[in-house]
Amino acid sequence: MRSDDHGDPVTAVAISPDGRLGATGSRSGEVRFWDPPGGRLHASVGGFGDEPVAGAVLAGTSLITTGGGAARWTLRGDGLEGRRISHEPGSRSPVLGHGGRSVMVAQDGDLRWWSLDGSQHGRFQWFGRLDALALSGTGLIITGGDDGEVGAWRMPPLDRWSDPEQVWTFREREPSGQRLMRCCDRGRLVVSPRHGRVAVLDAETGAPVASFVPDGRPTAIAAHPDAPLVVLGDRDGSLTWWDACTGHRLGRIARAHTGRIRALALAPRTDLVLSASEDGTAALWRLHGRGPVARFAPAPRYRPAVPHGHEDPWALTAATGTPDGRHWLIGGAGGQVHLLEGALVPLRTGSSSGPTEALDAETLIDDVRGHRSDARAAARAARVLGTPGGVEGLVDQSLRTRAVDALSELVVVAEERHIRETAAIALAEVERDTATMRLSQMFNRHGPEGGGRLLAHFTGETAPTTEALIASLPALGNFLSRLTTAALAERGAAVVPALHDALRAFPFPAQDDTGHWFRDESTKYDLMSALAWVGPAAAPVTPTLLDVLEDEEIYRDTRHQAKLTLRAIGLPETADVIAAEIRRRAEADPGDEDAWDYTILLDVLAGMPAEALAAAPEVGPALTAIRREHGDQAGDQEEDGEARAFPPYEVRLAELVSDSLASRHVDPIR
Repeated sequence: MRSDDHGDPVTAVAISPDGRLGATGSRSGEVRFWDPPGGRLHASVGGFGDEPVAGAVLAGTSLITTGGGAARWTLRGDGLEGRRISHEPGSRSPVLGHGGRSVMVAQDGDLRWWSLDGSQHGRFQWFGRLDALALSGTGLIITGGDDGEVGAWRMPPLDRWSDPEQVWTFREREPSGQRLMRCCDRGRLVVSPRHGRVAVLDAETGAPVASFVPDGRPTAIAAHPDAPLVVLGDRDGSLTWWDACTGHRLGRIARAHTGRIRALALAPRTDLVLSASEDGTAALWRLHGRGPVARFAPAPRYRPAVPHGHEDPWALTAATGTPDGRHWLIGGAGGQVHLLEGALVPLRTGSSSGPTEALDAETLIDDVRGHRSDARAAARAARVLGTPGGVEGLVDQSLRTRAVDALSELVVVAEERHIRETAAIALAEVERDTATMRLSQMFNRHGPEGGGRLLAHFTGETAPTTEALIASLPALGNFLSRLTTAALAERGAAVVPALHDALRAFPFPAQDDTGHWFRDESTKYDLMSALAWVGPAAAPVTPTLLDVLEDEEIYRDTRHQAKLTLRAIGLPETADVIAAEIRRRAEADPGDEDAWDYTILLDVLAGMPAEALAAAPEVGPALTAIRREHGDQAGDQEEDGEARAFPPYEVRLAELVSDSLASRHVDPIR
């Protein structure tokens, strides 16, 4: 390897508008300045730590990078001078830049904003992880977070320190992926693809402008700063471009590359766009054209196969160019840096570091995220991430977090059961607590099937009896108890008597002086979770569940699970029993011992299926009794600084029951 290439993957590139200066940053934190016209290295420095350089922008002879905190680098003679803008850990978000603006703004780990000279500019509160940044035409800072929310902030004047003002937020039912967020059309539009969908927003108001669904799954994006043009690179190597105002596809080049497109660079003063791929090649295209203007293939035609999920050192990972398309700067997974001119004429061809054991985390995460379009690739990627050298072997904390997030999502939403189980096994190897939560969500959404297989995987017990599973619950931690609960539930109605007997074996009311009260509550919770996953076949347990629900000595989470289990049984008979008891209490005289609180019962009823409510004869009379008892009552609550009258909580719950019926256009039997 030539010593002036990086020793590890290039993660960020930047080039000055006139093409006279280029910069690259690597996964290990190295920063290098280049002379593109001369095809040579100016200077290099090791950085401030081993955190990757995630974003880079050039302004004059200064470079601002983010990754392990924001830093400013200045070229002086043949050397680089660097200083941290902040000593806080970096969030690895890209720096901001906008053509024609004299001030670049960088963001560091504690969400303070800095101007190019390092003076503090302001800060705002952000809960969660900030994934991406962009700058609108009027200077609004567009943010994207790990929860899928996109928002815009107005920065204070540069001559004073104050908090930014939030202008708008946007979030759909399915989050957008801010990793691919860009601004185009003079900053008026924000483009944000994920799960194969692209949403376009007005960057000044947040109003939706258009949306479209690409043929495949976007893996790279470029946007024209002065026109409503968006270019997408796909995981299958295809290239498409779109009208961001209408959502219409303007053109497509199938198989522009034989591998996933990792980077795109648009030359806005021309009709040229550069694509760089993991197949080791770059290509130059004219928008609306058919074939490539030129190709650059520095990788050897025949090279050793790379194990699945590992980094191909000849893959190209980052690319940028000048607005006039006269100079291009490309970085690769093997640390290679290529400097090209015009129609991809090489001024400098870099050398790869050669085979490496490093994981190609970006591709693995993308494969997991793309499970809807390629389930087999998602399962293979999940298995690799769950190996001892998988997620745990990632040095970059940002990649670790993204990998865990991707696996967590796959556990819950994948359509095929074996893929969900594969992801659950992988997630449990790296984040056992997260896996516990996601397993609960998986079983709630898809049912308990597969619980026994997963339990056998982690315990080695292949055929435990129902009695043995129930007996093991008090001694288990949260993770294995979730699996044991599902393993019981997937046996169906046959286990209901044993679960019921185990639940009735606890004293009612609960005894909090036994020395093992919390263990008992956890076991009750698990038993009722299993009954909830069994569903309607658990109806014989209804009287015991009602006893648990109204036992004030029981832990609140245990009572809550009793409520969820009654709702999961969801039969008209269950709704009828509950409604009859509500009616009896509502109609009792105030001094009667039967006139006690029925709010928790009404809360159960409010969450039951509309069909069950409609088929339960007692529901209608119960609602009538509630309105008769509380109809003329109202309480004052403050809202927006004004006192307003609100109906009692019982009446509001009754209205929820009525709304549930109305949503299905059914009336309760009266």
